[in-house]
Amino acid sequence: MSKVEKFAKKWDEQLKEPTSSKIKSAIFPDSPLKRKIDLARTRLKMQVDRLEQVSARLMERDKSIFNKIVDAFIKHEMDRATLYANELAELRKMSKIILFSKLSLEKVLLRLETIRDVGDLIVAMAPVIGVVRTVKNGLAGVLPDAERELGELADVLSGLVTDMGELSGRSPTVEASEEAQRILEEAMAIAEQRMREKLPEIPTTGASVSDKEKASK
Repeated sequence: MSKVEKFAKKWDEQLKEPTSSKIKSAIFPDSPLKRKIDLARTRLKMQVDRLEQVSARLMERDKSIFNKIVDAFIKHEMDRATLYANELAELRKMSKIILFSKLSLEKVLLRLETIRDVGDLIVAMAPVIGVVRTVKNGLAGVLPDAERELGELADVLSGLVTDMGELSGRSPTVEASEEAQRILEEAMAIAEQRMREKLPEIPTTGASVSDKEKASK
């Protein structure tokens, strides 16, 4: 099993863990802080769901354009095939950004669901903020509404960490940025693997018509 496949297996197992086993309300009772974290978690979940919907639409669009490329090749309309191939290449760049963003936010959402006390909040939230800001920047020009929402959410999370750090005397360490980077790298590796698994290669002039017909089925 490759490193990426191990990432994928571990990632999926973590996301399937029941939420009820992660949250102990008795340890982290109802409070203004808990309500703020619950709100942040809700807003993050909304963005994950939105990215899932966008990703699904892009996949459908991908299939449509791919079939047009195949049709153009069959009819020997090379200029049209090239035009569609370029369009598909750009679409897949966007698809990878969306999928990467969704996977990254799923991971940090899981972290928010494991918070049980102030100490957990500071340790878990610091890399979450880094990931959310990176995803926000990646969505600039792609999904402006999502970019704006994630920017606001990152500011809220940062404020929570600062307040709790002052109260507890603890502060995020350099490991926070390293952990954020690790999360992002894993998300990108999984995104690339899943796109390779789900999407056929873009046809080129070197492929036979019969190969393209098979790929489109």
